[in-house]
Amino acid sequence: MQTRGRRPVRGGARRPNYRRYWLALYRRDVAGAEQVVEEALVAWSPQRIYLRLFEPALNLSGTLWARGRITHDDEHFVTHHTLRLMRRVRRQFVPLETDGPLAVATGVGQESHLIGLRMVCDFLAWAHWRIHWLSSNDRGVAGDVVDRLRPDALLLSIGLDRGVVPARRIIREVRRRRGYKGLIIVGGRAINCDPTLVTRLEADMTALNGAALVRALRPRFPQMGRWRTAEASVAGG
Repeated sequence: MQTRGRRPVRGGARRPNYRRYWLALYRRDVAGAEQVVEEALVAWSPQRIYLRLFEPALNLSGTLWARGRITHDDEHFVTHHTLRLMRRVRRQFVPLETDGPLAVATGVGQESHLIGLRMVCDFLAWAHWRIHWLSSNDRGVAGDVVDRLRPDALLLSIGLDRGVVPARRIIREVRRRRGYKGLIIVGGRAINCDPTLVTRLEADMTALNGAALVRALRPRFPQMGRWRTAEASVAGG
């Protein structure tokens, strides 16, 4: 699957803007938000849409909700439609089949939509990683799956502070009781707010987004595909 690079904006079309996208959804103008995504699909690469449109819009929602400036319903509406619109963009760059390293992914202590982790996994799949989603974040289930699949990486997204303790239990389960030697990668709002949790949880690394994680994994997994194309597109798409 070829990745699309930057293309000229059609005559009269405006440049994509995450604030305009977010404001449209905040006002329940779904058609307006869809128009911004259509403009972005013309002007930007799909990866850039994730990084420059969806991600900052979601971050804005999270910040405003944490400050009490918008309601939970507002935040949920933005997230719901961003998940839906992500599917439209995902088809442009995520291959249907992958054959690279294996990552097991789950969220701990956060909303069920796991939108940030889904974006990260889309970037990994683009780099030909195989993704296995856990059916439960129970530490026993996680340990059994790691035992059976022996993945190259375990991804834990910790959205809220209440997820720190369960995440620590999962990590101890797979490391100490199951002898897992692969990478443990943590992320999510709780980690972004307190990066020292990476060390305190005995994880190996974190990354701000999917593109950053793909770049960080490059030295460890030289078999990952299409690196030069990926980096050029993310940087300049």
